[in-house]
Amino acid sequence: MYIAVSGTHYMGKSTLIADFIKAHPEYSTVIEPYYHLQNQKEIELSLEPTIESLVEQLDQSIEDLNQHASKTNVIFDRCPIDFIAYALCILQNDDVNIHDTEISERFPEVKKALNNLDFIFFLPMTKEHIIEYPEENPTYRRAADSAFKKIYRDDVCDIFPRYGHPKIIELWGDRLTRVKKLESCLFSVL
Repeated sequence: MYIAVSGTHYMGKSTLIADFIKAHPEYSTVIEPYYHLQNQKEIELSLEPTIESLVEQLDQSIEDLNQHASKTNVIFDRCPIDFIAYALCILQNDDVNIHDTEISERFPEVKKALNNLDFIFFLPMTKEHIIEYPEENPTYRRAADSAFKKIYRDDVCDIFPRYGHPKIIELWGDRLTRVKKLESCLFSVL
């Protein structure tokens, strides 16, 4: 299986991946593009990303998906959709259409790379299982989550391949519930 975990910041994506890997060591993980680029000293820390930094991360995410396409049992911390969602969030505040930016120039590459994934597990914000962080900007986080939902639920960017790949599954709940739901989805298709 070739899967990604996606969603706005501080939703427990890395925690879910770590919990899953602990139970299933046959899977390898690919760190999120932000940390990959940071490790290469190509990107600066920022609480609120810029379009330029999102383009860099989007390109890295596409490269990661393509580079690992021949491997089995890989789980990605984020996927190209994450960077498109953050760009959509930023651009809406500036009243700019995403199709008028260099982000949309990468849509054909994104569609091709997404075809490699079997599943994207999206962690939406829910009222029942919201994770709060006092140092965070809650308004920005909700806006980003809204952008993710518009893409995953409504495909507002027309970004997903038309052949049923990848399958998008929404996960929420406590740590154990999320892992069990992820396992149920993965192992029901095997």
